Amino acid sequence: MADDGDLWFLPGPPEDIAPTDPPWEVAQQKLVFAPKDWLRAEAAQGRGLARAAAAFARLDAQMSTGFAKRLALAETSALLWTQGDWLPVEKITLYGLLRESSLKDAQGLSLADWAQRRLLGAGLPEDLAAFLGRRRAEFDGLEDFGQHPVGIEFDGLESDWHAARRGLEEAHPITQAAGLFAAWRAFGLSEPGAAVEAGVAATKIGAAEGRALRFLPVASGGPIGQGGAVADRLARWYGAVENACLQAEMQHRQLNTWAKRAEQATAGLSGKTPALLIEALQAVPALSAGMVAHAGSVANIGQGRKDSINRTQLSSESKKLRKAVPFQTKLFLADHLSHLDGSVANFLT
Repeated sequence: MADDGDLWFLPGPPEDIAPTDPPWEVAQQKLVFAPKDWLRAEAAQGRGLARAAAAFARLDAQMSTGFAKRLALAETSALLWTQGDWLPVEKITLYGLLRESSLKDAQGLSLADWAQRRLLGAGLPEDLAAFLGRRRAEFDGLEDFGQHPVGIEFDGLESDWHAARRGLEEAHPITQAAGLFAAWRAFGLSEPGAAVEAGVAATKIGAAEGRALRFLPVASGGPIGQGGAVADRLARWYGAVENACLQAEMQHRQLNTWAKRAEQATAGLSGKTPALLIEALQAVPALSAGMVAHAGSVANIGQGRKDSINRTQLSSESKKLRKAVPFQTKLFLADHLSHLDGSVANFLT
């Protein structure tokens, strides 16, 4: 057997080797997520960040509770589209009230309902299991068949995500949202290809400086799920935020213009019903008769003289109102018509 001294042609051990290091070379591991890359990209794209932040600040200044709900519906639908699921806002709206869906859309609608509630709710994603509404689950031998991590695996990935969040503390909240959206997907906290949970968590953090708006509109402004260099991804994110906020601001103006026209068209009608319906239509892009009864408290319309409606006036004036209905609003009256007085149904249809 050859002595170690005879192997003169092999390189000797490095001088800084530790007793616990393996005797063979180990490949350098590439970081899954590097916060410093996002900080450098932010420093190089100050103009894009300024435009996105200004657009969000303008939208936040004119935000109302009703329009925030409409905006959350649009953002939820766009996030679903990012992961390949197409569910229009009308379906999501009606599912929130009626809890009716086809077998094909059941999972997507349930996820959309969760996303909308989280976007409009208070609080940031601190405890991710509670934020996602997941119960604690340990390994049971079937974990390889699951689509998302559980148990200690999820705990480890959650720690990695919070470490990434701490690494981005010096960045602007909009930049933090972009980086943490990418980190969530890179760490695999959700199913492969999923975007809704990552998007909701990131946009809640991105709206940290908002006063009235509790989430950062972004998915409705452009594609955000593609890969590429960090600088390119951040530039797309800034552009999507700016576009989403500008589109929302424009829609808000259109809704206000429609509301004024609708008020003028129904000025000759007695009772509170027209005003309540106009308010309800501003908040959601789809409306069922049951939602009218719930939002406007009109279930007992027709029982008292104060809320009585002149049917002749209603028939003629409702034609004007229907023409002025928001371009993205649809009326669904297939359910719960028995809750409404006949004149109200004529008013809506």
